[in-house]
Amino acid sequence: MTTLSPIRTGFAALERADWPAAKQAFQLALNAEATPEAHDGLGLALWWLNDIGAAHYQRTQAFIGYQQAGNLRRAAWLAAWLAREQVFLQANVSAMNGWFARAERLLGDIGSCAERGWLDLYRGSMTAPPAVLQQIAQQVMEVARMYGDANLEALALANAGLAAVATGSLSQGLSCIDEAMTMATSGEVQDYFVVCEIFCVTLSTCELIGDWVRTDQWCTVASAYATRHNSPFLSAYCRTTYGGVLMVTGRWQDAERVLQEAISIFDNGHQALRVHAVLKLADLRASQGRLEEAEVLLAGYEDYGGAVLPRARLHLARAEPELARSVLEQAIQSLPESSLYRAPLQRLLVDSYLMLDNIEGAQRAYEALLSQAQTAKSSVLLAEADLALGQIKRVRGDSAAGECFTQALERLHDLEQSVLAGRTKLEMARTLLATDPPGAITWARAALACFTRLGASRDADVTRQFLRDAGVTPPSAGNVQHIALTKREAEVLALLAHGITNREIATRLVISEKTAEHHIGQIFAKLGLRSRAEAAAYAVKQGLTEPER
Repeated sequence: MTTLSPIRTGFAALERADWPAAKQAFQLALNAEATPEAHDGLGLALWWLNDIGAAHYQRTQAFIGYQQAGNLRRAAWLAAWLAREQVFLQANVSAMNGWFARAERLLGDIGSCAERGWLDLYRGSMTAPPAVLQQIAQQVMEVARMYGDANLEALALANAGLAAVATGSLSQGLSCIDEAMTMATSGEVQDYFVVCEIFCVTLSTCELIGDWVRTDQWCTVASAYATRHNSPFLSAYCRTTYGGVLMVTGRWQDAERVLQEAISIFDNGHQALRVHAVLKLADLRASQGRLEEAEVLLAGYEDYGGAVLPRARLHLARAEPELARSVLEQAIQSLPESSLYRAPLQRLLVDSYLMLDNIEGAQRAYEALLSQAQTAKSSVLLAEADLALGQIKRVRGDSAAGECFTQALERLHDLEQSVLAGRTKLEMARTLLATDPPGAITWARAALACFTRLGASRDADVTRQFLRDAGVTPPSAGNVQHIALTKREAEVLALLAHGITNREIATRLVISEKTAEHHIGQIFAKLGLRSRAEAAAYAVKQGLTEPER
């Protein structure tokens, strides 16, 4: 076997996303001769296998080898790639700056080239504010087209889209995002690493503006792409963002599973990024009412921007509105006025001011939230604004409060099972209690069913107390809720009892694997189950199994 043969075998394995085979081939190549190509390929295979420290070592050796061989462009590209990895692995900003400077020096006498575009984009994505990143990405797109680098063009498009959306240019930004995802999933982009990054940027953009319809549409396309290429494109960071999407859309058990998976992957890989998943999980715990767990997760991370929402939520749950207000206002003041990252903070600020009986403060926070919701054209943010205005009107004794809640629920038509919808129903119940007690009880029972299904224990407890005050005995928290499953969900549950995989369920029922996953998530949510084992036991107990074929 020649030296080139295992290298070619390794790169062929990378093309089909067979990371173990690629690792084996490149190790064989290195045993024969320590070429930079073999180090480079082995480093990428190890990166996908989440052996990040070893991946960095191999790609550092490749960098040195390329430099010694006079391939300065490839050496510079690797230096730019390694720069970001220093932050992702150990939060080492100084090392990041050093690698970027090394890449810049290597390209100093080369002139215009695609590698300079990669350097500018990678550096901009780590250091530039949104407005500057948008300009950098636009310039990189021109470089990418000049040199026919579709991978670079698509990633620049995605970053330009996120930056444009973050500065309020939604139409332009989302157009870039859609185009980048089209390039990524159509096969025009050849690099799985770039596909993964583009999907992460897309999820982050959709999360920023609450565009869950676009999220679901692109998740479906991306899932089909991953199945077609046998590639697990979701990195741990993607899983972290996706966990946030699942929280908002009401799939809390799925969110918990995805976030815990991300934390586990980070523990063995990019450890410096672990904090993002931990803070998302803390926010979920605070929303669930599991306050002690949220506090443990937040300990030591009080200075992180991602900790603001869960910290404020925790303070509000503990009736500490002044602390919540302080945390939120400090964070808001640190963000540009046009930043959409202010919106979720303004929403909790409304709650803080209402708890403090400061109606004027709540009104100001609502107006800021509404302005950003209108800029984002997000049905979720607009529903949040409707809910906030309804709460303010109800406190003021304004009879039009109910109209605000009705409008919020209309906007949440596709998110009827979300905690936001449940809270809106509870506010409607509070509004109607004095004038229409039966109507109030009906709305409260609907809210309680929603909270119970999601596992939002604190909201459920508040709703039960509301029903008791209204003279109704609510079901206790310990009672099992036997909620009717659809025919398809019953079929999926019956198959779960046999311990078969999602893919096998999808094949058996002639549905997509993503649809099977969705049905399982709905079953878990409806029945309050936490694992496939619990689902199997429930199916057997209820006689819902079928003979395995």
